[in-house]
Amino acid sequence: MFFRRSGGPRVRSGSLALGLAGATLAWTVLGLAVAAWDWRDRWWTPGSEWRYFLRLWLFWASAAFPLAFGAVLAHAIAARRLSTRVLCLVAALPLAAGTWARLVEPELLRVRHTVVRGAPAQAQPVRIALVSDIHWGLYGRDHQLRRLVARLNELGVDAVFIAGDWTYEPRRDLAGGLAPLADLRMPSFAVLGNHDTEAPGPPLAAALRGALERNGVRVVEGRRLDWKGWEIVGLEDLWGGSPRRQARELLAGPHPARLVLAHQPDTFEMVPAGSSFIGLAGHTHGGQIQLPWLTGKLLRSTTRNPWWDGLYDTAGGRVFVTPGIGMIGLPMRLGVPPTIDVITLAR
Repeated sequence: MFFRRSGGPRVRSGSLALGLAGATLAWTVLGLAVAAWDWRDRWWTPGSEWRYFLRLWLFWASAAFPLAFGAVLAHAIAARRLSTRVLCLVAALPLAAGTWARLVEPELLRVRHTVVRGAPAQAQPVRIALVSDIHWGLYGRDHQLRRLVARLNELGVDAVFIAGDWTYEPRRDLAGGLAPLADLRMPSFAVLGNHDTEAPGPPLAAALRGALERNGVRVVEGRRLDWKGWEIVGLEDLWGGSPRRQARELLAGPHPARLVLAHQPDTFEMVPAGSSFIGLAGHTHGGQIQLPWLTGKLLRSTTRNPWWDGLYDTAGGRVFVTPGIGMIGLPMRLGVPPTIDVITLAR
């Protein structure tokens, strides 16, 4: 009886491992059907439909990470050989990290506070929220947008600045999908990003601008406007627009109380020295998945300057880069949670 009882848990663990492995496989296959259902009535990038469909399938299939982790762990418990247990535990580590990166960290919403001093006398000291890269679409879901708006309303900031990349193969009904933005209790100013302007992305820029304006978001690309003694200037995306011409026309001459909003940090290479108080940008996702050496290498291949996350002094002035909210490529965040940056512009 003693030996039967001691062996029982191993038998049960082995059965559990098989059951979880079967459930993982079943969900992975079922993910194709779920992705096909979810793919309906979306904007898509011409010529890249299959690539984005596979990413949507990955979004749903990767929800099985906890099942796979449980199967490997149960197999480790059931294994009789020490070497097998060690191998299973080693295999469980990336599955545990994947579970966190896919299902936990993207649902977190960090608020980070920064004070920038030296605001000019003619402008009011203000607290602004900077967000970027919402990427509503394949990976960015409705509940996350609603939660973002609710959190912004709780912060009591004077305005929200959104630095582009609103979409990632979104549903066709842009105005309806972005309707939570109408609940913002403060002014909101925005530009579009490369995924909104076919670089890459579907041809939805005009529809997106209309949807944002209908939901109370002021699109400021190519415009100047006054707000609380500050001059707000918006520049188009570096890859999908004409920011160099706009910078030449809108940023001529120094201005101590100018806020410049653009999607990509590299755009601020075009900003003349002394022409703004601070630039606001996103685009980099802060790397999105932080891995030693590899993340920095990938960021250096997509941006000319190492302005990836936080406040930087550049030749054109100060630039603040937010790591953003959403995801592209892999539906994961690791070490870079979705972030609202609250920036106090103080005397």
